[in-house]
Amino acid sequence: MSIRSIVALSLIATAVAAVAGPSGSPKGAAQASPNSIAGPNTKEKLLATYDAVGNGFSASLPQFAFTTIATSTIKCGNSGGCSVGIEAMNQMNTGGADWAICLLIDGSSVSCQYQGVQSGPSGFVVGNARGWGTVSAGTHTVDTQLYTESASATYQYFQTDTRVYKP
Repeated sequence: MSIRSIVALSLIATAVAAVAGPSGSPKGAAQASPNSIAGPNTKEKLLATYDAVGNGFSASLPQFAFTTIATSTIKCGNSGGCSVGIEAMNQMNTGGADWAICLLIDGSSVSCQYQGVQSGPSGFVVGNARGWGTVSAGTHTVDTQLYTESASATYQYFQTDTRVYKP
C-alpha cells in the first residue's frame, strides 16, 4: 500500500470519527433520556396505541441535520407513570451516505442509531428502530427524526407505532 493510500484512508477515518457520536449515534443527537430504560421483562397492560404513518414524497433532507418527520401526542393515564414502547420504519434514498433514525420522548433520545446505506439500483433503503422509555402521568410527545450525512437524501414512506403501557 502506498503512502498516498495510507494518508487517504487516514483522512477518511478521521472524517467519519468527526461526525459520529457516542455508541454509534450521529454527532449532535439529542441527549439520552434519563427515563430511557431496558424493556421491563415483565407483563404490562397495554393502555393505548398511537400510529403516525405517511409518505414524504421524496422530500429533501438537510445534510448533517435532524429532521422531525412524525410526532405523536400520547397520554399516560396511570398515576404511577407509564412505559412507552416505540417502533419506527423509514424508507429513504440515502444518496450513498450514512443516515440514522432517532426516537425521542419529550425531546430526549431513547434511540438514535445509524442505519445501513446499501441499496439496489433504485437507491432506496429501509431502516427500522425501536426504543423504550418511561414517562410520568400526563401528556407527552414522541418524535421520529431522520438524520443524514448526504446532501441529496430524500425520504419516502414512514411509520411510527407508539404503545403506552401500565407497569
